[in-house]
Amino acid sequence: MDPSTERHRPSHVRTLGGNEPEHKLGAAAILERKQIAVLGRLAELRQKGWDNNELDSHFATQRRVADSGSSDNEQYWYQTMQSVLNELDRSSHFIPHSETFEFLDVGCAPGGFSGCVLKRAPRASGTGISLPVPLGGHRFVLEREYSPRCHLIEHDILRYNLGVETPILHNVLSQDLVPLPEDFFARFALVMLDGHALRTYSLPIVTDSDGEIRAAHQAYRDALLIGQFIIGLSSVQPGDTIVVKLTHVECFPTAHLIYLLDTISESLVLHKPRKVHTNRGTFYAIAKGVGSGDHAEIMARYLVGLRSLWSELRCGGPYGTGKYLITTDLDFVVTADAILDDYLGRLVKLGHDVWSTQAYGLRQFLKKKGIR
Repeated sequence: MDPSTERHRPSHVRTLGGNEPEHKLGAAAILERKQIAVLGRLAELRQKGWDNNELDSHFATQRRVADSGSSDNEQYWYQTMQSVLNELDRSSHFIPHSETFEFLDVGCAPGGFSGCVLKRAPRASGTGISLPVPLGGHRFVLEREYSPRCHLIEHDILRYNLGVETPILHNVLSQDLVPLPEDFFARFALVMLDGHALRTYSLPIVTDSDGEIRAAHQAYRDALLIGQFIIGLSSVQPGDTIVVKLTHVECFPTAHLIYLLDTISESLVLHKPRKVHTNRGTFYAIAKGVGSGDHAEIMARYLVGLRSLWSELRCGGPYGTGKYLITTDLDFVVTADAILDDYLGRLVKLGHDVWSTQAYGLRQFLKKKGIR
């Protein structure tokens, strides 16, 4: 794991009450199977970052700035994310510039992705979902001239009922969940999933022990990720495009989710923008032709599994306040062993440029910090 992202969950932090299966994926496991020069270099650079405790203050400062929600910070990220989406579109050409279409932007604030699409596609209209500002979300700062073509829904996506009807959803936590809007289903030609976990989010915890706080935050992050996939797969028009932010190609659960997208789409590209966070493990998956033809049946099956899993993530665990992902939770999509045995070549091909971009960015970052 690179030094610019959250550290791996500590080994003593379990799923709020259970033993966790072993991790079978990751750079070390893949490098044991296959010599990949760029991934080997990246792993060495990450280790240099982890070994240097002086970087902790740098990342602490970054977190404080990110959490501030200042007007200048929001404008910076609004402009930056427009540039990011422009770069993604250049890599895969997924914005229909001259067509009439609708898009969905999940985790939209401060609005850079929506702004980019509306500027480049004058016949487009969109819907954005963002965590309300009083709950810790960011302001939506889209220019007024584009506002008539973009409908903003201020709603915590974890308060949508994205699960299946099981006894677990009778938990007290689920009483104020609302259905995903009916008119979302199979509606949008472009779905962008860019929501990320906020440190300011109010977590459901029973005690204030460090272990439980860390586990609760991880449960929140995982439910947010799986929830976005459910929204994306439910709302995309058959045969159209999903763009989703992920992190660490070679790790669980990302490798499983890449496999999922690869098996339900006509084409899949992984791209790591050079505009921002080049030293981090984040990147975007761009899946085109999602859920068309024979892919529809596979996608429907995946959706059932994801909904059941979301219920557990949101309302499971010993206290009914949720649990985080364990490495077997996505076995209904593909097992880690199957990825290593049958999918590794494809995963490496998809991830090569992402690893290369991060290795370059991390090398430049460490050099700037005087770490050789």
